[in-house]
Amino acid sequence: MGQYDWIWIVIGIYIALKLTKNTWLPLIKGFLGEASISTLLHGLDKEEYKILHNVMIRAGLGTTQIDHIIVSRYGIFVIEVKNYKGWILGSENGREWTQSVYGHKNRFMNPIHQNYGHVKAIESLLHEYDIFGVPIIPIVTFPGDATLKVDVNRALVVKWGNLNNTIRENSSTEYLSKEQMDALVRIFTIANVDSKEAREAHISGIQEKTRAEKRSIKAGICPKCGGNLVKRNGKYGSFYGCSNYPKCRYTKNI
Repeated sequence: MGQYDWIWIVIGIYIALKLTKNTWLPLIKGFLGEASISTLLHGLDKEEYKILHNVMIRAGLGTTQIDHIIVSRYGIFVIEVKNYKGWILGSENGREWTQSVYGHKNRFMNPIHQNYGHVKAIESLLHEYDIFGVPIIPIVTFPGDATLKVDVNRALVVKWGNLNNTIRENSSTEYLSKEQMDALVRIFTIANVDSKEAREAHISGIQEKTRAEKRSIKAGICPKCGGNLVKRNGKYGSFYGCSNYPKCRYTKNI
């Protein structure tokens, strides 16, 4: 191999990444975020906290993918990892949040709502085993270069560096014995349907749900209850709200 061949190889890789950045870079970014959190979580006491990564369990007619589940003496922690830098703006009840980086804005699903879906899926799984009363504590975490300007009341939204301390701060009352912790770990392990086929079906389901939502919005119909969408103005700009509010609290930023 000539002395300039490596230069052309690097250039080729760079061009390939640029051409496919919409496909690969978000996946790489998400993977690195979850890997970083995995490393941080292993700083917890292994006797008190059992950590499961990247768990996919069935929920209703589909599946839900959970970044990290921690089974502890103090309950079950459900961790949703977001790898967004810049300003993060949103509210606890808003449907979407906004990432702002040097004036460029990107909207994404409210991670508190996303993690709530994970909590309900775990509750449903535990009920199948007649397990009730185990606290489930959802936490959303962002990297250190994010500036969190979110309006939250009870929800736990923290930076990566504060994650372990937040878990410890919510570990005051013991609910589970070591044997019960091990039993829950086995339940999650058995329920994990992580496979290529399951992941493809999971992604396909998300994409179809997104397409259906866009069709409803375009037609002026609330995708949640079928009511009419009405344009309103709020703290973070204009948005569509359902005419059946407060019975239906669906919103969509414009």
